[in-house]
Amino acid sequence: MNDRWILEKQHKALLFFASIAVKSFLMAITTSYIFCKSIDPNILFLNCSMNIVYVGISIGVIIVMGIVFGYYIIRIKSFDDIFANMMKSDYILTTMYFSMAFLAPALMSTVIIIWLFAVWILGMLLAPFNKEKTLLKKVTQYGSLVAVGILLVASLIPQLQEYGQPFALGAIISSLMSIFGSGRIQT
Repeated sequence: MNDRWILEKQHKALLFFASIAVKSFLMAITTSYIFCKSIDPNILFLNCSMNIVYVGISIGVIIVMGIVFGYYIIRIKSFDDIFANMMKSDYILTTMYFSMAFLAPALMSTVIIIWLFAVWILGMLLAPFNKEKTLLKKVTQYGSLVAVGILLVASLIPQLQEYGQPFALGAIISSLMSIFGSGRIQT
């Protein structure tokens, strides 16, 4: 039983580490655009070399936050039965933001920064409360995932770009609700 528990924690740590790695790369893209107005690594390292320190610090902060909260999430027993759903939702959201960072870095840079620094951690911290299975919680999880996808795609449509701030706010709130909702659903 003890060997199984250790192996299970190791798998959880590996999954969380993969999530942190993708989020760190996402932060590198976002901060590179913010500081150098381009996501091209050549511009960052050759033309904008003074800002490499800021990009590195931003990536470091994400890694430290991920390690601290990953340790918390892996060790506390209330996350055991919701870990799979929570990570599934987290990976879907990270993939959506990751693809949007390449498609529209100018539109998505502030949304991604807010999501990485606030909503990601807040959603995971709120996840284990009141884990009873209800239809409303499933709607919260899957509805929020659909809503954030629609809002992210809508921000790319030129006729709708004047409504950028409401789309950004909606994407941030939907992100919070999807991780919160998925963590509250038992497997």
